[in-house]
Amino acid sequence: MTEAPKRPTGSKRSDRVEGLRRRGEFERDVLAREVSGLRGEIDRVASRWKTAGFIAGGLAAAWTVFHKLFGKRSLSAKLGRVASAASLLFGLGRAVGRARKPW
Repeated sequence: MTEAPKRPTGSKRSDRVEGLRRRGEFERDVLAREVSGLRGEIDRVASRWKTAGFIAGGLAAAWTVFHKLFGKRSLSAKLGRVASAASLLFGLGRAVGRARKPW
């Protein structure tokens, strides 16, 4: 029978360790690229949500101000109703004044 030539076990083990080390470096690089890509995507999504929140807050503030200034119970609405009533009264007074004048 022919026997396979024996290699020293030390070199076989060191080759295996070196291969595992190179494989680990490669996988670490791949993982680092994937994580950095995911981080970039997370940053983009967070940026969109931040912008959307800023816009929504601005719109809510604008609506509140508009409602306070021009809503049903606002000062301008009350003044508008008073002005309408005053205009109606002045119009009636003018009509009465014209009717009282002799022709």
